Amino acid sequence: MGTLLDWFRTRREAKIIRRIKEHAKKAYNCVVQFKEALLLFFKNDMKGTKSAIKKVNQIENECDNLRREIMNSLTQGELSPQVRNDLAHLINRLDNVANSANAAARRLGILHPNLLNQIYDLLMEMIDKTILCAEILRDAIEIEIEGAIEEVDKSITKINRIEHEVDHIHYKILEELTKLEYKDLSPFIALNIYELIESIEQISDYCEHTADFVKIINLRAASKIG
Repeated sequence: MGTLLDWFRTRREAKIIRRIKEHAKKAYNCVVQFKEALLLFFKNDMKGTKSAIKKVNQIENECDNLRREIMNSLTQGELSPQVRNDLAHLINRLDNVANSANAAARRLGILHPNLLNQIYDLLMEMIDKTILCAEILRDAIEIEIEGAIEEVDKSITKINRIEHEVDHIHYKILEELTKLEYKDLSPFIALNIYELIESIEQISDYCEHTADFVKIINLRAASKIG
């Protein structure tokens, strides 16, 4: 069986695939940088937190720029409408991984650590599993490109399993939050705490959605090559 890179080499579009690989790395870096912001946040280092949040935003902007560049490249060359459509969907899904990390970082910037101390352990477990999801996704895209296609399904299965674990932690966090008594907590702050948790949970959701689409593209590419 050929590789995704082989599929594009005859169409002089290998650069697009390489850029998608770079996009996946940046999306992963965005999630890792969010964890750095979260760690600084719980250390009450708000200056460091703001700086880390700014870096998350910067990486997310780089992802946006890459997405635009790749989308522009997709309008050129000899790609079929189906291939253009598939790769456009893949890129947008990858971009959503970075967007969700950035959304979580923005929420973090307006909260105080004391509000989240009771769910610290669960939050860190959640973000660690989320980073693992993004890491496996990054590697799955590289594996797909470099030729070890038989490993892609294993990676996607791992992502599906970890995403389910993140869902379970997400539920436990919401359950813990219902036990807290925030008498002086404004509805605005309560909403931002909720949206922070939801944004973190969405990262693994988008990793799963992206991985599923990698599999679809893999099957279509294999049918064309084989």
